[in-house]
Amino acid sequence: MQSFYLDHREASIHCLRFGQGPRLLIALHGFGDRARLFAILEEALAPRYTVVAVDLPFHGQTEWPYQTFSKQDILEIVRKIMEREGKDRLCLMGYSFGARLVQAMLPDLLPQLDKLYLLAPDGIRTKGMPLAVRTPMWARRLLFRLLQPPDWFLFLVDTGRRLGVVPPLISGFLAFNLKRPERFRRTFGCWLSLRSFYLRRRRIKAIWRESGLPVDIYFGTKDEMIRYKTVKKMVEGVRNVRIYLMDAGHRLIGEDLKERMLRVPPSTK
Repeated sequence: MQSFYLDHREASIHCLRFGQGPRLLIALHGFGDRARLFAILEEALAPRYTVVAVDLPFHGQTEWPYQTFSKQDILEIVRKIMEREGKDRLCLMGYSFGARLVQAMLPDLLPQLDKLYLLAPDGIRTKGMPLAVRTPMWARRLLFRLLQPPDWFLFLVDTGRRLGVVPPLISGFLAFNLKRPERFRRTFGCWLSLRSFYLRRRRIKAIWRESGLPVDIYFGTKDEMIRYKTVKKMVEGVRNVRIYLMDAGHRLIGEDLKERMLRVPPSTK
């Protein structure tokens, strides 16, 4: 496994590269994760793909000096990876938040795209995300200023949890991600960047259906964050989309996913 960095504007983007396959697969991890998350899938992916997993802005070893990032930033990083690998076509894999980013880039990368992997995909319907997406930017920036330090807000959230007003999933997420400065910056950096990665479900399904792009979706039956009914409804009538259910929660990347992928026959353009 090879580690390397890409220069992008004034940032330094950390990537991990593994595999010897003829096709390029670029993988984007979820919120709070890092590129190394995909290493456990090496046995399943390496024969078919040369995999480049990216540490997203505010994550891992990537050095990101800006307050936000945009779809254009991620697109440029993807294209720099393609240039580095000498490829004019690619496949994409996105897990959770990374799947939201991947789907938002579909209109831009579709002419060069051979395959799409979505693992527990955000960007379809994730609990709590509609409110996060719809919150006006002025309100997000105001909260960014007001919540430094965040102690008073976390006290209110914990009180709401004890009163049954705030769901434990939400209170736990906020408590974990707002207490430390680096996590606070990561949380707000991603939230402020969300508006650049929004694509309606109707548009996503239309792209799947009209392009014939092979799409493999892996979904945990115990996932508390993603609504399976919405995912199932989206794939109905789209023959090029395959969905694989696993006995897992939202964090489904592990040995079981590797073994499942080893058993799945390849499907590419």
